[in-house]
Amino acid sequence: MDELFGLRNLFYTGSFQQVINEGSSRTSVSESAKLERKIYLYRAYIAQGKHNIVISEIKDSDPIDLRVVKILAVYLQSKSGGQASETKKEEVLKELKEIVSDTANASNATVQIVAGMIYYHEGLFEDALKILVRHNRNLECVALIIQIYLQLDRLDLAKRELAATKTWAEDAMLAQLIEAWVGLRTGGDKYQEAYYIYEEIAQSPSSNTVKVLNGQAVCNIHLGRYPEAESLLLEALNKNNSDPDTLVNLIVVSNLIGKPTEVVNRYITQLKEVAPNHVFLQDLDLKTSLFDRSAQRFALA
Repeated sequence: MDELFGLRNLFYTGSFQQVINEGSSRTSVSESAKLERKIYLYRAYIAQGKHNIVISEIKDSDPIDLRVVKILAVYLQSKSGGQASETKKEEVLKELKEIVSDTANASNATVQIVAGMIYYHEGLFEDALKILVRHNRNLECVALIIQIYLQLDRLDLAKRELAATKTWAEDAMLAQLIEAWVGLRTGGDKYQEAYYIYEEIAQSPSSNTVKVLNGQAVCNIHLGRYPEAESLLLEALNKNNSDPDTLVNLIVVSNLIGKPTEVVNRYITQLKEVAPNHVFLQDLDLKTSLFDRSAQRFALA
C-alpha cells in the first residue's frame, strides 16, 4: 500500500496548500513515509514561493533529502536578482555539484529530482540528464527528462521515454500528465486526447487546480476553442491572480479572440509585476525591438 498516494497526486496537480495541510497533520504513517511526507510539505511551500520557511526550518543535521530541498529553496530565492543573489546562486551550484559527485547521493531520488530541477532552470540540460537517467522507476525524474527532451525539440526521445514508462506506470496520475504534455507537442488527434486527460483529472474537486485548468485551456487553444479556453483561464485567475502561466495564456488567448489592446496590455502589466524576468516577456521585448528596428526602415519622411 502506498501511504502517500493521495498526497503525491495533490502535489502533482498543484494543490499545494492541501499538501501543506495534510503534510502538517498528525496522521499516522510509517517511519519510511514520514521523511517523504516532510519533503512534499517543504516542496509545497517552495511552490508557493515561501522559501524562508524552508530555509529556516531545515538544519544542516537533517538527512540529505531535506538538505537538498533547502538548496532548492535557496536557489529559487537567489533568482530574484542582484549581485548578492548571483553570488548565492553560484554557492548553491557549487554545493550541489559536490553533493551529486558522491555516488551514494547521486542514487537518491530526492537528490536526482532537485539537481535535475536546478540544472533545468540553469539550462544545463546535459548535466540534468546525467543524474536523472540514474533513477529507479521514479516518475518525477521521468517527467523532468521528458520536459528536457521537449525543450530540446526532441519529440522522438520524449515519445520513446513515455513508451518505456507506460510499461510500468501507465495508470499513475503523473504518467497521464506526462502523456498529455507529449500529446500537446505531437498535435493532431493528440490534442483531444490530452484534453480528455486533463478533463478526467479535473473531475476531482481537489484536482481542479490552477495548473490543471491551464492544461485544459492550452488544449482548447490548440483545438481552436478560444472562448472555452478563456473561461478556464479566468477561473484559474480567480483562484490565483498572480500565476504567471495563467497570465501568459490569457495574453495569448486574448489576442486570438481579438480582445481590445487595453485588455491584453493589462495582462502584460500584471505579468511584469509578478514575474518581471519571465521568458515570455523577454521574448516579447526582443520581438518588439526587432519590429521597431524594421519599421524604422520604412518610416515615412
